[in-house]
Amino acid sequence: MQGYGAYRRTQGAVATQNGRDLEYRLLAQVTGALIKARDGMATLQERLNAILRNEKVWGVFLADLNHPDNGLPQQLKGGIASLALFVMKETQLVIDTNAPLDDLILINRQIMAGLKPEPQSMVG
Repeated sequence: MQGYGAYRRTQGAVATQNGRDLEYRLLAQVTGALIKARDGMATLQERLNAILRNEKVWGVFLADLNHPDNGLPQQLKGGIASLALFVMKETQLVIDTNAPLDDLILINRQIMAGLKPEPQSMVG
C-alpha cells in the first residue's frame, strides 16, 4: 500500500516527532481542509480533494492497526477500526449526496483531542 509506506517513511524521517504528534498534525491538516470546504471557502475540486484525502488518512490508520509494530490494545484498535470504517461510509455518502461534512470534522477533532501533543514546557 503506497500511502502506508509514505506514512511509515515520514514517521521514521521525523525523528523529533513521535507517531502521535505526526498523526495529530496530519489530522489537523485534513480537518482544516474539510472545514474550509464546509464553510464554502473551497472550490468543488478542493472540496473533493479534502474529502478524499481525509478518507486516505483513515485508510492508512486502518492499515496501521494490522502492522506487527502496532502496540495499541486490541479494544482501542477495534474502536479505531470502527471509526475508520464509518469515515469511509460517510465519505461515500458525502460524495454521493453532498451531505454535510460535520460528522467527518467532528470525528477528526475528537481523535485530535486524544492525540494532542503536550506543551514543550511539560515534556521531559
